Amino acid sequence: MSNLILLANEFPYGNWEPYLETELKYYGTFDRVYFCALQLRKEHKKTQREIPLKNARVCAVEKAPNWVYLLYSVTALADKNLYREIKKLVKEKRFSWKRFVKLMVFISRSHYEANYLAEYFKKEGLIDKTQDPQGLQKSLGGGYIYSYRFEYQPYVGILLAKHLQGYRVISRAHRSDLYEEERDVSYIPMREHLLEKLDRVVLIADDGKNYLATKYPAFKDKLEVSRLGTTDYSVKDVPAPHGKINLVSCSTVYYVKRVHLIVEALASIKDITIEWTHYGEGEELEKIKAMCASKLPPNVTYSFRGFVDNSSLMKEYADKPYHLFLNVSESEGIPVSIMEALSFGIPCIATDVGGTREIVRDKYNGILLEKDFKTEVLAEWIRYFAELSAAEYQGYREHSRQSWQDNYDADKNYKAFVAILK
Repeated sequence: MSNLILLANEFPYGNWEPYLETELKYYGTFDRVYFCALQLRKEHKKTQREIPLKNARVCAVEKAPNWVYLLYSVTALADKNLYREIKKLVKEKRFSWKRFVKLMVFISRSHYEANYLAEYFKKEGLIDKTQDPQGLQKSLGGGYIYSYRFEYQPYVGILLAKHLQGYRVISRAHRSDLYEEERDVSYIPMREHLLEKLDRVVLIADDGKNYLATKYPAFKDKLEVSRLGTTDYSVKDVPAPHGKINLVSCSTVYYVKRVHLIVEALASIKDITIEWTHYGEGEELEKIKAMCASKLPPNVTYSFRGFVDNSSLMKEYADKPYHLFLNVSESEGIPVSIMEALSFGIPCIATDVGGTREIVRDKYNGILLEKDFKTEVLAEWIRYFAELSAAEYQGYREHSRQSWQDNYDADKNYKAFVAILK
């Protein structure tokens, strides 16, 4: 028997991790697939996405009251890896009380969720309820524990694997769960221990693999790149902009996405008719709307669509003649939003951060901006696309589609990823 246990952040509840909706379609080769929704908030439990797999089970691990995690801090104090990590931080002269608190939360949360899941899998019949002479419970069958994030979730998997002996433990790594320097107090606990114990860490971009291999060269052989991918919805002809350019962007509206820089760039363009559509929601959305109302000239119209589920978004991309996709983030892993745009032949202007240069090739399928670009530079490149000849613009569209076919086709990439798991 070959089972897959997926540790996710709330998926399939709420709206998080929408790209798993595409990946999970390739899990049908496993006997059973368990979706473990970690840290599930009660308000998100009201929304559950459909899982089109007959072999799927869902285990909801609701976020416990704080006092429960406080009790589990006693368990954390008995974990030798706590002291190993403290010793490492002191040796590197990185110890601080804020980092210590993060470490305690990391370990206590991991033990709570691993114990919760162990009890669940006993009921599911994956763990023998009897114990061997060493006091360990034996797993029945075999398979894989797959953490979709490379933060505390892999440690949950490592602890769970003590019960599910013979299970391989694999983790993906994206962006916020990978680059320590971008996190509060520049710290994600127990990186070295996770790399030591995991069977494989799968990065979504070469940039991520190089980052970990440079910081932890002893574990470079455990690192592998397997890119995310998007579904092919086919592509249709979109004529070059003639007197009007349709812009599209898609992201959460948080400070790291810097949507306000798009507004500032558009505010300086007064001689081209522009229609801009943004998909996504977030804490800065109302602020951005107010900024648009006060700054954008009459030649620029705009629409904020908020959260749109992925299938509806893809239908809109297929139906609407978008000419150019914009992504001005200050940090990225490798943006799935750009993969989706390229699959429809939409050229992209994006910042040269994280793995973005692996998907956007300058003056081939789009334009790469410096991370700290000036908004007038973005405005000039928008104007450049608006004024391209039909042949030049079609060249960008063909290159965009070809880039997606070569590197980000979900059918190829996720079949290869399942092979890595196995």
